[in-house]
Amino acid sequence: MSVSEYDYQTLLEKAENEELEELAVVYHQLGCLSINLNRAISFYKRSIEINLYYRPTDHELLSASYSNIGGLLRKRGDYNEALKYYHRALNIDLRDSQNNQLKIANRYNNIGNVLKDKKKYKKANEHYHHALNIQIKNIPLNDPILITTYHNLGSIYRLMKNYSLAFDYYEKALEILEAYLPLQHSLLIYTYNQIGLIYCLTKNYTAAFSCQKKALEMQQKILPDDHPSLAIRYFNMAIALEGLKKSKEAVDHVRQAIQILQTTSGRHQRKIKRYQRYLDELLEKL
Repeated sequence: MSVSEYDYQTLLEKAENEELEELAVVYHQLGCLSINLNRAISFYKRSIEINLYYRPTDHELLSASYSNIGGLLRKRGDYNEALKYYHRALNIDLRDSQNNQLKIANRYNNIGNVLKDKKKYKKANEHYHHALNIQIKNIPLNDPILITTYHNLGSIYRLMKNYSLAFDYYEKALEILEAYLPLQHSLLIYTYNQIGLIYCLTKNYTAAFSCQKKALEMQQKILPDDHPSLAIRYFNMAIALEGLKKSKEAVDHVRQAIQILQTTSGRHQRKIKRYQRYLDELLEKL
């Protein structure tokens, strides 16, 4: 139990005897603070129980508890249960839709993510578009809130092999990032990587290499030289170089990727073996 969780547990013991109406909030906070997934779910469910049966219902708190459980269940891989809880959160927010528009859009994004996990791409796409339609009616077209939805749409269209639309949505995300969030390196790196992958899938290897190189340059500014994320970038660059018939350069990049993984702690054996197989294939072509 973390120190913060311990503090709330102490508050909980006092609240049980004195202020029953505050218990739902306390249990919700315990859920937020718990690092154990099952324990967190248990706290949120206790908050919901108290909220529904022992006090005037706080619908905002109830919606948040349902949504947080949905997120934890998704992380656990229990997608059907996750959908149930996300839908419960959505239904609560829809009761006061005028004041909850952006929250409703977020719920649609969350449901879309679970449907994508279940490989129900068409339904996921519909939910992402529901989210986007709500957002563009309520916020400026260059608002950073749109980045997540654009990423989701780019991802789902890539999975549906509609690379043109995937590219368009990732480009929309990139435009906002470069204009308003230039310091958000992780989001820029992710976006450049995704655009690079689409270029690779459409055999535009020059553009693919350029995107991966930009992502690498950003990562090198914020990560140590032996960070495993850099290995992924070198590997992706190698694929683009092979497409450009630059096999020797591709070999150098794969070797660099393998070297990084071999010198870092963590379980990278499967990835090293995959990279080594690719290196062997490249060497055979030389």
